[in-house]
Amino acid sequence: LLYSGSFLLGLVIGSFLNVVIHRVPLRQSLVRPGSHCPHCAHSIRWYDNIPVLSWLILRGRCRDCGAQIGIRYPLVEVLTAALFTLGALAAGWELRLLLLWGFFAVLVVVTFIDIDHMLILNRVVIPAGALGLAASIALVPSRWWEYLISGCGAALFLFLIALLWPGGMGLGDVKLALLLGFVLGAKVIVAMFAAFLLGGVVGISLLAGGRRSRKDKIPFGPFLALGGIIGSLVGEQVLTWYMGFIG
Repeated sequence: LLYSGSFLLGLVIGSFLNVVIHRVPLRQSLVRPGSHCPHCAHSIRWYDNIPVLSWLILRGRCRDCGAQIGIRYPLVEVLTAALFTLGALAAGWELRLLLLWGFFAVLVVVTFIDIDHMLILNRVVIPAGALGLAASIALVPSRWWEYLISGCGAALFLFLIALLWPGGMGLGDVKLALLLGFVLGAKVIVAMFAAFLLGGVVGISLLAGGRRSRKDKIPFGPFLALGGIIGSLVGEQVLTWYMGFIG
């Protein structure tokens, strides 16, 4: 029940996240107008707005004008559903699951906005960081100092990189690191390591394949987000293994 419910909830939330990803960078309302085709502006009928299923039935096209509906829409829905299910596997029925769901939703939004616009928006990460810190402390009050130090430490680390490497790291990445630390605590170490490792592998691969040059910018937000997901799911186990290894 928990896992199937998490998956279905993730599909629904993912559908809403598509709206957030599209409208927030344009400073448009998330409520009005309702869901509509971006090509013909026709309102989308409720039965054409069922996550994934409607896209498959319509074969990725608008019912009214026949314009192509990008595959990203169902992909975001499935990705969110998968993350919600993984969160349920990690947290079970604990209240921490609600924090993970909110955390994952924000990371999905940040990832696709950064891919589209090379921006990590203050109006997304700052409120999320404040809520994430409050939720983390509410769940484990005795570790309030850990969340504060982890968030500030991760943000300071990226801020120093941004100073030393102008243009290579943006302040949006710094604020996203703050959010990661506030939610993950000490596990942010695993998240940051994973982000830089994955970012380095992908960057080198793109350069080697000729798909990017040294002058091209690659958004780092998606790698931080992926690192945050890894840290939240297996960060504790990785830290425990590492401490045992060096001990």
